[in-house]
Amino acid sequence: MRQETSEKTAWKVGDLAERTGLSVRTLHHYDEIGLLSPAGRTGSGHRLYSAEDVLRLQRIRSLRALGFGLEEIREFLEKPGFSVRGVIELHI
Repeated sequence: MRQETSEKTAWKVGDLAERTGLSVRTLHHYDEIGLLSPAGRTGSGHRLYSAEDVLRLQRIRSLRALGFGLEEIREFLEKPGFSVRGVIELHI
């Protein structure tokens, strides 16, 4: 279920999992290792993902599809000036 939070739309972890085909456990794991931390939490502590989080998740999934490991992906995403194109050129 999408929720309106401070002028932005946010997705609960279950909804994001369903829409992306990932498991809730995978999203929790990504949060635990610092790869994809949600932008917010509900009052009861449930994860809420913003549109920016969804974009980051799309990048993670694209890099996974190219065969990169989670640690490599985190390094790529943390680099200043990260570009998907640059990573694809590196991969090729």
